[in-house]
Amino acid sequence: MDKFNIIEKEKEFKFLTVYNQLFKMIKEGNFPEGSRLPSEPDLSKMLGVSRSTLRQALALLQDDGLVKNIRGKGNFIIKSHSDKPIGLEAIGHPVYKCSADKIDDVKMQLRIEPSSDYMNETLGRKTAAVVVIDRWYTYQGNPAAYSFTIFPIETISKFNIDLNDHPKVLEFVEKEIYEICSNVLVEVKYSTAGNISAKFSPISSENQFYLIQETMYEDSEFPMVHNKHYLPIKSSSIEFHQKK
Repeated sequence: MDKFNIIEKEKEFKFLTVYNQLFKMIKEGNFPEGSRLPSEPDLSKMLGVSRSTLRQALALLQDDGLVKNIRGKGNFIIKSHSDKPIGLEAIGHPVYKCSADKIDDVKMQLRIEPSSDYMNETLGRKTAAVVVIDRWYTYQGNPAAYSFTIFPIETISKFNIDLNDHPKVLEFVEKEIYEICSNVLVEVKYSTAGNISAKFSPISSENQFYLIQETMYEDSEFPMVHNKHYLPIKSSSIEFHQKK
């Protein structure tokens, strides 16, 4: 039998010790869900560590989805959602699947415009006109995500959508379209253009975004809709649940 040397475990990095302390305190309810953690100076004093060590631990807690930093306000314990949707392998709205925030408001603008070469290429066919829909998502008044949608006019006619009924349009583009479509091509990219695309309402102080593009089909070789969803990397996560 081969002999193995048992190597004594290296001394744990201090920030990992702090991470474990905070993790345990959060799980045991010392800091309730939705509450604000003490300020960094107070918390570092409480734990007997430097602020740089504390920040390293907080960064890990943010990665694990337990803590969210809101600029100018502090660090907050994220509420857990037992009804968290499954990953992107199943058809469903990416903003609600991937945002760490529970979206509580959506603002929408729509317009009809002549199709362009870009839109024809994106939709895989020539169409006389398209409906362009912008949506800005917020959580507790703070920007959370932005979506850009192109509908060929044929889709609007097929489903008899009244473009003057904005609540119905929003229901269609946010929910019904995912129930109607049979398959979706999803592309995930890195983007620095989220704030530019969102126009007058920037969605992050940092120009780092996930860009999730959806080309959605029903029963035709031509897409029924094309979506671009921009989510700030700092407050989003992309998950795929793979099975054999």
